[in-house]
Amino acid sequence: MFLELPHEILEIMKASGVSELFPPQKDAIRSGLLEKKDNFLLAMPTASGKTLLAEFVMINALMKDGGGRPRCLYVVPLVALAYDKFRDFQNKYKSTTKIGLSTGDYDSSADALGNYDIIILTIEKFDALTRGDISWLSEVKVAVLDEVHLVGDPSRGPRLEAAVARFRIKNPHARIVGLSATITNCTEFASWLDAVPVRSSWRPVPLKEEVLVADSDSELIEYVEGIVSEGGQALVFVNTKKGALSLARKMRMAMGAVAKSDELEKIAKKVDSDIFEDLPDMLRSGVAFHSTWLHPSQRHIIEESFIQKHLKVICCTPTLAMGVSFPARAAIIRNYRFFDGSESTPMPVFWVKQVFGRAGRPGYDKCGVGVLVARTEDEKEMLEKMYINQESEPINSRFSDEIIAEQILATIVGGVRSMEGISDFLRSTFYVHQGGSIDIDNVLQSLETNGFISVNETIKPTLFGSLTSRLYITPNTALILKYDIKRLSETSAEDFDLIALLCNCDEMPAVSLKQGAVGDFVPADEVIHESGSAAVLNAWINELSYREIHEKYGVYPGEVHALASAGEWVCYAAWRIADYLHSDLGKKFGILEKRIRSGIRSELIGLTSIKGIGRVLARRLHNAGYKTAVDIIRADEGELAKIFGIGKKKAGRIKEEVKHLAYEELRRKKFKR
Repeated sequence: MFLELPHEILEIMKASGVSELFPPQKDAIRSGLLEKKDNFLLAMPTASGKTLLAEFVMINALMKDGGGRPRCLYVVPLVALAYDKFRDFQNKYKSTTKIGLSTGDYDSSADALGNYDIIILTIEKFDALTRGDISWLSEVKVAVLDEVHLVGDPSRGPRLEAAVARFRIKNPHARIVGLSATITNCTEFASWLDAVPVRSSWRPVPLKEEVLVADSDSELIEYVEGIVSEGGQALVFVNTKKGALSLARKMRMAMGAVAKSDELEKIAKKVDSDIFEDLPDMLRSGVAFHSTWLHPSQRHIIEESFIQKHLKVICCTPTLAMGVSFPARAAIIRNYRFFDGSESTPMPVFWVKQVFGRAGRPGYDKCGVGVLVARTEDEKEMLEKMYINQESEPINSRFSDEIIAEQILATIVGGVRSMEGISDFLRSTFYVHQGGSIDIDNVLQSLETNGFISVNETIKPTLFGSLTSRLYITPNTALILKYDIKRLSETSAEDFDLIALLCNCDEMPAVSLKQGAVGDFVPADEVIHESGSAAVLNAWINELSYREIHEKYGVYPGEVHALASAGEWVCYAAWRIADYLHSDLGKKFGILEKRIRSGIRSELIGLTSIKGIGRVLARRLHNAGYKTAVDIIRADEGELAKIFGIGKKKAGRIKEEVKHLAYEELRRKKFKR
């Protein structure tokens, strides 16, 4: 059947460098993707053209739909992917289409986003938007849900599921286009979305799945060397961070002569090696490890270098399978079991298939290979039965009692005021679609008892309930903050007491200290116990370097960064709740939030508010006598340039930035008058 494509679609293909559509793309268009107003679920392998089809739908809607300003949402699971999509869409469509991006500040105003044609959002921002009274959401024509199978993810799935349900109630006429590489229960999932399923197993690069028998790492390394010597790249998944680092070090010893280049030398010089002193040598050999131990800036360098084909091998932990999307010739799983917190458990088939889906790089590889490593022939036979010859597990809703309460509160805050409206929301969830039942009366009673809602003739959120939902914290965290802020307000609470309170909240990651490490401070109130997270966060705001924190506590830069990011968010929530309670602690939390953001003592807050000045440079400036923005304005540019890490060009930029801030402050004061 010949496809006659609209002019707009042909232009998109041209901008994307596509001369002919893949078979799954043609199937989707023949199914009515462009002509119909139906929802669609596109379940197709990686690199088979799902994203391009979604672009077709969005641009088609923007060009053809009349009445008001047509808008499209593109929802992705990760901030990094959001920025990738933003850059890609800007390059293609900026001459005709306004592209917006929003990834954080969950309680910030969303009105300005309505000025864009295509709005790229993370799952969390999408969820946050559905919790508010956002008028333009009802005008959205298309909502693309990338990696929609993440509904089945235990941590983030419930928020994606609830956001989709709320959005469809707020805007029942918007088209939903779900994208996924792997959904076994495609028909059931499509039925939930009222979508036309288009399922395909076609891949632009054929995939071979196999089990490699290697009773030692040296045999595995020999296998990887063979792939690299033929011009390929490999991702090797290891079940622990320590194991990934150890294997990368072994790989480096073997790969040095195979992969060295001038480009790798440049990459090695860019990466910070303060903690992992042999990381530059790994990179020079074309090898890297990838885990949450690394700072995001280090991970970004490694990811970009692999995408550009400079790096040949990454030894990584399972988190990379759900992270940045980049293919390799071989995706190898060295360990098929992982520790789930209580015991060693086999990886789900779904996860293994997701990893294998990365194998085969279009334009570079004639074939991709997904490999499981077995130690014996008997284990090989077992793995073939468990994974190679099995389909993925079905996607199931991950709603729990705690999540249901949070999402019902969010729905009430979002404008639903009746039992019927709450029932409509719940019926729109995948949880109920799969047969789950919810005692709504019991949930509402609990929310009312805890002060989140009032139930009379209508159901209304209290100020505390609205604040909780829009701050994007769990009801449990809100209660912890409310109770302990009241209690600490009656004491002479120190900074560490406030940090310990933050670290008791659900949103804060747990950090384990090395054996024998203890914090320098203890809380004033024995009810709040010192934790590893609190000790590390306290060290961070007292300006210990990443190396000093690692030496003292055994915690790595990536862990410190994750802890500080979560701490800043929860501290902001604590500040808002303290203000709601009219507590004097509000001011302390406001200062603490800025300190956590930059990792500084309080005297550096003013300096780190200047663009281009981080914690290290701020301390150098302060020690040199430049303690405020006024000091910098008055400073001689040549004297500023002498401070280590600044130089002539940066000194000029800093002075210009301070002048700009001063001008903006004057404008703000004039406007307020």
